[in-house]
Amino acid sequence: MQSLTVVQHIKRHNIVLKRELGEGAFGKVFLAECYNLYPEQDKILVAVKTLKDASDNARKDFHREAELLTNLQHEHIVKFYGVCVEGDPLIMVFEYMKHGDLNKFLR
Repeated sequence: MQSLTVVQHIKRHNIVLKRELGEGAFGKVFLAECYNLYPEQDKILVAVKTLKDASDNARKDFHREAELLTNLQHEHIVKFYGVCVEGDPLIMVFEYMKHGDLNKFLR
């Protein structure tokens, strides 16, 4: 039996890009401020991953990844907050890790 996954949608006007952190095969990653994510906090720093290819297949993969990440919540895994699908580029919003990814941190 398959469970229904509800991916949180974040409004584009609540995401303010601050600077580019890097670029991968599928798009760029930015440091951003996200407003109104939690009622008790006005804003938090987040990492946003953008999707540069907006083909139908890329969009399907994006939505599948978002559903998977929504179900994959663990204290030792970067938190996935949700997506912004209003306009382009499509955006995934993650917890910001100030020391970068584990691979970069260990070097």
